[in-house]
Amino acid sequence: MTLLRSPLLWKIYAIFVAIILLASIIVGSVVGRLIEKRTLNEVRRTLEVRTLLLGRLSLAQLKQKIDPILQSTIKDLGRNTNTRLTLIGVNGLVLADSDKNPATMDNHGRRPEILDSQHHEYGVATRFSETLQTDMMYLARSIRKGQNLFGYARASLPLTLIEQRIDDSRKAIIFAISIITLIALIFGFFLARHFIEPLLEMTGMAEAMADGDFSRRLKSQSRDEIGRLVKAFNLMAEKSQNRIETINTDRSKLNAILTGMSEGVVAVDRDEKVIHMNHAAALLLRAESDKSLGKPIWEVTRLQELCDLLNDACKSDGEIKKSINISYGVREQVVEMHAVPLKNGFGKTVGAMVVLLDVSELRHLETVRRDFVTNASHELKTPITAIRAMVETMIDDSANMSEEIRLSFLNKIANQSLRLSAIIVDLMALSRFELQNDLFMTSVIDLGQVVRYSVQGLTPAAEAKGIILEFFEAEGSLEIVSDEEALDQAVTNILDNAIKYTSSGGHVSTRLYTSGKEAIIEVEDTGIGIEPQDKERIFERFYRVDKARSRGLGGTGLGLAIVRHIVMAHQGRVEVDSRPGIGSTFRLIFPLGKS
Repeated sequence: MTLLRSPLLWKIYAIFVAIILLASIIVGSVVGRLIEKRTLNEVRRTLEVRTLLLGRLSLAQLKQKIDPILQSTIKDLGRNTNTRLTLIGVNGLVLADSDKNPATMDNHGRRPEILDSQHHEYGVATRFSETLQTDMMYLARSIRKGQNLFGYARASLPLTLIEQRIDDSRKAIIFAISIITLIALIFGFFLARHFIEPLLEMTGMAEAMADGDFSRRLKSQSRDEIGRLVKAFNLMAEKSQNRIETINTDRSKLNAILTGMSEGVVAVDRDEKVIHMNHAAALLLRAESDKSLGKPIWEVTRLQELCDLLNDACKSDGEIKKSINISYGVREQVVEMHAVPLKNGFGKTVGAMVVLLDVSELRHLETVRRDFVTNASHELKTPITAIRAMVETMIDDSANMSEEIRLSFLNKIANQSLRLSAIIVDLMALSRFELQNDLFMTSVIDLGQVVRYSVQGLTPAAEAKGIILEFFEAEGSLEIVSDEEALDQAVTNILDNAIKYTSSGGHVSTRLYTSGKEAIIEVEDTGIGIEPQDKERIFERFYRVDKARSRGLGGTGLGLAIVRHIVMAHQGRVEVDSRPGIGSTFRLIFPLGKS
């Protein structure tokens, strides 16, 4: 049904039909004319022969007196040959005729065929016969003996008879041509279908390929150009399928890589419309990756530096780097941008791509590292300088130094040595916790018992400062997977800091409770509090909120850093709420374990 509805089939068939009909008309016309001509020539030759025979038969009679038997003979010949035969004398009088009585016939001396035969071998004329009341073809031949003219022999046939013979010939030609044309049209239809069917199949296959279906194949057993075209089409489809699969695989890999990248990636075309934006870039730019596609980059983000960088990258041939600061509220992010132009297979720039790298954490870590080196150097330098100064003093003034002063110096040297040792021990413990987080997750312990022992251990220090130390314990046992010594150190460090930074008469409350599948140790004090800008840095090594007061209170400046690493090793977290001058609340949150 699809084949019969094919416009191309009917176009080709219509052209074929037109050619066949035109050829039939031309051939029929040429052959008809040729047959007509040959028929007329044949009639003329017949008339020539019959006049020649009539002339020879009548020559002896014309030399003498006409025998009446000649009229009867001519009638018989005319009847048997279906030809009108006429014998005419030199003076134009009709001597004998196969159809009429010569005596009643007028003079034929001025007839065109008679006149032509006087100067030529014979004369031919076609006209209406008044005698027979029909169109006739006349052929007259002069009867001579040497140079002597004895008369004329004329033969004629009705044109209706000639036209009948021509019509019969034409009908035979038309019938034969019609049969041939019909056969040619039927054959032409099947021939056109033979050529159109592969084209329709290839068209359907091309449409399927356009829709993404490359699995269809064509079948052809012929070895002609159509068969070669079908094989080439199948080969093209197979190679296209392989290439599309390769492209899709590479695209999937690329999308997976770009999606999984922590760096943001934004690509635009030459009109600066977004053609790709991964999740990391959407987070950095505070945009939605799906809704940003097809929009100009300046509609997606208001960062003028990014828009200018992509515009410059479209016009350049190399990489462009730039660093910007992005502020969203209080938080400020430092982003490094690396932009390159996008080129097609012909080397023409079709867009640009920028990689956005959030280096805020790196900058923060660099600041922490720099501060740590500075603070560690300072913390270690202070006791070493004091020890060195006192030792040099004792050496230089050993002779004049009293026993009481020497003992005082030795006590100070011992205190500074203990301080130096404490710093080194805390650094070693911190390093161990950072590098070996899982080594102390050895057993299931009762969290309430560990907190209770830590509170009891620091109660004397709290009473000495006039601080009320309270502990509110949860009902039942709270078990977690931990190392008792590490956990005790974390709780002790938090409580020790709360006591140190709380003035006399204050309160330090410790609570142990659960929330869902988590155990929470909450330590609340009424101390000096923490400024908002310091809350993110108090867990850094050697970082002190109030450096002068902290050193006066002692400590190494590593306590909270150790607490954070111990809690993180338990897959937990630390939360801080604080208001300057009112107090702080630290929460150590641990996942509950099963005994």
